[in-house]
Amino acid sequence: MSQYIKILSFFIACLLSTIIINAPFNYYSPQIIAIFVIFIITSYLFKKKLFITPLIFLVQIIVFSTGSLHSPLLFLEYFLLFSLAFTETPKLILIYSLILSLFISQSLINFSSLIYLLSFVFIAPLAYFVTQNSQENKTLSYDREETLLWLTLDLKQKLQKLLPNKDIQKIINHTDELIKELEKND
Repeated sequence: MSQYIKILSFFIACLLSTIIINAPFNYYSPQIIAIFVIFIITSYLFKKKLFITPLIFLVQIIVFSTGSLHSPLLFLEYFLLFSLAFTETPKLILIYSLILSLFISQSLINFSSLIYLLSFVFIAPLAYFVTQNSQENKTLSYDREETLLWLTLDLKQKLQKLLPNKDIQKIINHTDELIKELEKND
């Protein structure tokens, strides 16, 4: 899916939830929430795929119907943005944060509310940092596994072909010690 479609779907989910909460449909928000929960669960059970737009809409309507910026469930917005950061680019998360701030700013009352509003924008760099750190750890783990595999398979076989038996045994013992040290460090 292109970035523009993702941004548009996020915007439409926020817009629809705002319209529902501010229109006479507000009385039916529990039923709308229940319908979307059932839709999300059944689509996940049958298709083994989680559609993100209904989930975004569900979180938005829950938070908007319970007080928007003053909602006790505002942390769901943080979780949503943080989880989206693991699947989307930092640029998209920043745009999502700005769109969300735009819609939540309707309930802005005082300066302390502004701090909550600005915190949405700072979720993007934090999530980007955590994602980058996770990717680096995966890369290091993969490199370590490749090194151990090379030491145990390729190096021993090539040394056995090149060196006499006494030298091979010393080197093999030394490599086994190195492998054990690396495994202890894991």
